[in-house]
Amino acid sequence: MRFVLYCRPGFEKDCVAEAHDQFASLGWDGYPEIHGEHGIVSYNGTPFDPENPRSSEIPYAANFIFTRHILEQATVVKELPAADRATKLAEALLKSTKFRNFRELVLEFPDTNEGRALANFCKKFHPAMGNALKRSGFTLDRGNHNAPAVHVCFLDYENAVMGLSWKKRSSPWRSGIPRLKFPEEAPSRSTLKLDEAFLTLLTEEERNERLQGGGTAVDLGASPGGWTYQLLERSFFVTAVDNGKMAESLMATGMLDHKSEDAFKFKPKTPVDLLVCDMVEKPQRVIELVARWFKEQQCTWAVINLKLPMKKRFAEVEACQLAFWELSGLTEDKFEIRCKQLYHDRDEVTLVLIPKPKKAKR
Repeated sequence: MRFVLYCRPGFEKDCVAEAHDQFASLGWDGYPEIHGEHGIVSYNGTPFDPENPRSSEIPYAANFIFTRHILEQATVVKELPAADRATKLAEALLKSTKFRNFRELVLEFPDTNEGRALANFCKKFHPAMGNALKRSGFTLDRGNHNAPAVHVCFLDYENAVMGLSWKKRSSPWRSGIPRLKFPEEAPSRSTLKLDEAFLTLLTEEERNERLQGGGTAVDLGASPGGWTYQLLERSFFVTAVDNGKMAESLMATGMLDHKSEDAFKFKPKTPVDLLVCDMVEKPQRVIELVARWFKEQQCTWAVINLKLPMKKRFAEVEACQLAFWELSGLTEDKFEIRCKQLYHDRDEVTLVLIPKPKKAKR
């Protein structure tokens, strides 16, 4: 089976490296293909170990770091004729899948300047593609939430990748990209990273439990206050640690205590609920700092950002996670790391470090 994985353009090699690990852990053997610098990667896989109880599993997009969205039973269609692209695409889909019912037709394009130039074309092409699917025997069933969505992602006017996605395994957002509105009151665009982290890396139950009704938080490297803004919006009492200035609008809330100190030396007088950290520092140095906070029980959970090197970024993320376990004293049976390269991240990833939910007693 061929899968198509969407990632941030420029991170295709990191997406491939992670895909090897993810699919191998589920008992799949395969090889990748990188389709230019579009942020589009294929993985051609076959379950190789029938004795592996997980060999029939399909990976979830949420479990990847660098992958935003996954298409299954995918195919690559090249040299599309300008006169009738839709028919060739529908014929290719007939060969790649046995499913004939679909809940939605999604036309997409790469998240690049060149890709976004295809937006109007995709909008106009949608009716033609829908009619071609109907002529080929596919049936649109909008009310069937168990049916897959059909995706066609144009790399350019002549080449496309296409496949299927199921709600339970795919991203809930078009192309895996949550479109968040920048709040005008926020002092920097970095605020969207924490907003997206809460939306993407926490469950709805966790958001209700941990982000409602206030709490205490420390923001390391806070200036000018992009992440602090998100915390104040959720009624946290925040200690912002940075030698730089904080936005006056945030200081005026009365819920912010600004400490002009070195974030690597700061220690709270009493433990806090949440630690957040978005500093331009080497990732290993940041993970060592955060691990110490947990080791000394100075916070309950954390959201942190790691700036990645230019090469071997997946390996660096793995090394940082391993270092956290070794230095924090925490174990995976009671705690977990959730890591994602968010849409609003750049050469970085965001981690949520959080206790696992307690199992209800029977």
